[in-house]
Amino acid sequence: MSNEFRVVGQGCVFTISKKMATTSPQDLKKISIIGLGRLGLCTALVFERKGYDILGVDLFPEYCDLINKRTFKSSEPRVEEFLQNAKNLKAVTSMDEALAWSDVVFILVDTPTGVSEKSYDHSKLSRVLSSINDKKVKNKHVIICCTVLPGYIATVGRYLLRDCENTTLSYNPEFIAQGTIIPNFLNPDMVLIGEGSKEIGDILESIYHKVVDNKPTICRMSPESAEITKLSINCFITMKISYCNMIADIADKSIGANKFDILNAVGHDSRVGTKCLKPGYGFGGPCFPRDNRALYWYAKSVGVDALLSTSTDQYNKIHAKTMVEEFLKQNKDVYVFEDVTYKEPCAVPIIEESQKLFVAKLLHDAGKKILIKDRADVIKEVQREYGSIFDYEIKKN
Repeated sequence: MSNEFRVVGQGCVFTISKKMATTSPQDLKKISIIGLGRLGLCTALVFERKGYDILGVDLFPEYCDLINKRTFKSSEPRVEEFLQNAKNLKAVTSMDEALAWSDVVFILVDTPTGVSEKSYDHSKLSRVLSSINDKKVKNKHVIICCTVLPGYIATVGRYLLRDCENTTLSYNPEFIAQGTIIPNFLNPDMVLIGEGSKEIGDILESIYHKVVDNKPTICRMSPESAEITKLSINCFITMKISYCNMIADIADKSIGANKFDILNAVGHDSRVGTKCLKPGYGFGGPCFPRDNRALYWYAKSVGVDALLSTSTDQYNKIHAKTMVEEFLKQNKDVYVFEDVTYKEPCAVPIIEESQKLFVAKLLHDAGKKILIKDRADVIKEVQREYGSIFDYEIKKN
């Protein structure tokens, strides 16, 4: 039987040995993490908490020094607590150190929002993979945890590791929200493992059984399936939110109807479920909108017209305009918006695609005076994006 198998991507065919690294789940003590940003640091801390020796890589020496001295400050819940208690976490700037430290290497660099069919900017991720390939490492398991567009691993990722003998490439994205990363990580509904081999699938499953506090379903599949699954879940949630707000808008325009009673009943059908089925502002943030659009663009690239994705995004905007119409009927002198981060509540000052701010901007454009009332760190972010079009007031604790 051949010890090699062929991987066929769009425009490239290359060969990978079946004889991969021989690390067993029981033997794994050390883990390397490339990228110690918000998600990377949280991942490192959660793994370290359960006994793994973690070596993390970041570009900035000063940042690494703060982590190593345990003096780094973060608004992300539980980060400072976990960092203070961490005994086996070290941050470095050397990729060589990380690759020598462990055969299991997690990559958690950011893949920022792109434009149209390039829904994610993979440039940082690709540079990391190219850097690993330049070193021609052997017998490694490389795991991508940042969100990628479906097809990236088959057409780009594996090719970028082409000179790394006996090295697998897997996809293991997290389902977390900014502001609740560690709680989400410790209590996932499901863990998604797009395994590059059965061996690394076994290792990842063992890691998660050890580090999480609950007993999630472990879903193992090919990396290509996992890429689509990641977007599919977020897109279903956005579709559910838009559906909920559509029904709420219908009820609001119907004499005698109560949107809360209607959606409560709908949610208690077990085929639907109550999560994400409360009327209010639409979806926003750094993940939901772009993942929904990304699925549309990927579907288009394979000849599928993903109408549900486009309709979900379109109704999210329609609902915001409907809310503005209702606000204008109140004819207030000043419209006050509080807690304007992308979701409520949110411990971190992230306002990306905040629907409250979108509605506030539409009201401003209609000639209304707007007061943003929030924490100082949130107001600073709003001022950076919207400047003087709003008035501001810092909320008292």
